[in-house]
Amino acid sequence: MTTKNRTLLRSADALAKSVNALAIISFLPREADLKLETPAVHVADIQPDILRDGSMLALLDYCSNHIIDAVVQYRILTKENHGTVVAVFPYALLIYDLEATNSEFTAEALADLADPAVIHAVLSLALEIAHDGREGRAIGTAFIIGDIEELKRWSHQGVLNPYAGHPAEVRDVKQRMNWESVKEFSQLDGVFIIDKDGIVEAAGRYLDADSRDVNLQSGLGGRHLATAAITKVTPSVGIVVSESGGIIRIFAGGKVVAHIRTDLRVEF
Repeated sequence: MTTKNRTLLRSADALAKSVNALAIISFLPREADLKLETPAVHVADIQPDILRDGSMLALLDYCSNHIIDAVVQYRILTKENHGTVVAVFPYALLIYDLEATNSEFTAEALADLADPAVIHAVLSLALEIAHDGREGRAIGTAFIIGDIEELKRWSHQGVLNPYAGHPAEVRDVKQRMNWESVKEFSQLDGVFIIDKDGIVEAAGRYLDADSRDVNLQSGLGGRHLATAAITKVTPSVGIVVSESGGIIRIFAGGKVVAHIRTDLRVEF
């Protein structure tokens, strides 16, 4: 790590302490030997030097956009909704209020459809799938969270259900130890249906809701259309991991209510 980066991180630590920030979000290269008093997370898979020679306005816009994307992921992974963070770039220190991303996404806004803890868990799992893929390749999948009987009425099994007959404790998506099986079954055609409490009912499910009345931006595929359609006819939340494009989209009421970039990743 360069002397400049160390100085920036120490300055970010001092600023974070002065404003009682929850964390430092660092867009600098990771180094383990620098000890900070404030918890720090690292943002990977971006090129923070790309606008080094740009105008101040361009730099500010670049920083702002990346902070929003990083903070949305930070909120999902930590369940923190209030407070501030300090973002450190090679050319700037910025204080950011977590509540400023409320317009981007809050699980609590969908609490009438599913437990926010379940939504957070599924989104955290979706982020891992989007970032890591499976067996070295990108994959796409979808999760529908809602009333199971309603979801069953608007879907059918496309393959043998790998979750049939298993106890609830090994199907609970809130438990991280169960994520590996979900990742494995995410390679199946179809979607996962999950009850409001986070119990996976089935994988490899095909959705039957009519998508002809769904209006989505052009370029989105059948999985997105089907997810929009079922969230339109049932009280449910849909979360779709795109196989291409690096975007996770969240659906409710037949439309996209939020999207999350995954071409950058927040690492603890």
